[in-house]
Amino acid sequence: METTNKSTTWLSQKKSIAIFIVLAILFAGLTLIPGIRLKLQDLLNTQHRVVLAKISGYFSAEQNQFLILKVKDATGLQIEIYDQSTQASSQVFKQKFDLSEDSDSYVTLDKNSTNLALQDVDQDGNLDIVAPSVDRNGNLRLNTFRFNSDSKLFEPYTKQD
Repeated sequence: METTNKSTTWLSQKKSIAIFIVLAILFAGLTLIPGIRLKLQDLLNTQHRVVLAKISGYFSAEQNQFLILKVKDATGLQIEIYDQSTQASSQVFKQKFDLSEDSDSYVTLDKNSTNLALQDVDQDGNLDIVAPSVDRNGNLRLNTFRFNSDSKLFEPYTKQD
């Protein structure tokens, strides 16, 4: 009778271990799906919104003034752009660029290390937004956004040869 109890206990322990292994494999597999991974990050990550950098500048011949924020929250990084109305001295949300798969990074511009800058990257005489980041593989990304005077919005800039 004692052997039966030992073998039953041993079998139940084996079943428990097998169930935990299957659950671990299932959980690992689900985290490979970006949508599910972001939802799991939301559940596990209790961090609030943090402004990593803030910069303001004038763009285009009309001298449109914008406030640019580099923000980190539970989903990752975002670049948020606000129109600064000089009449009402208010800030109106204009647009957002999602860099959720990236981490914050710094780059050296004009002998200064920064994680958000205004620089004339495309040499057209107008300032561009430069927001460095690092992807999941450790590759540096120099996210650059230029102002489109026609649409009065920013757009991602990619160097064209």
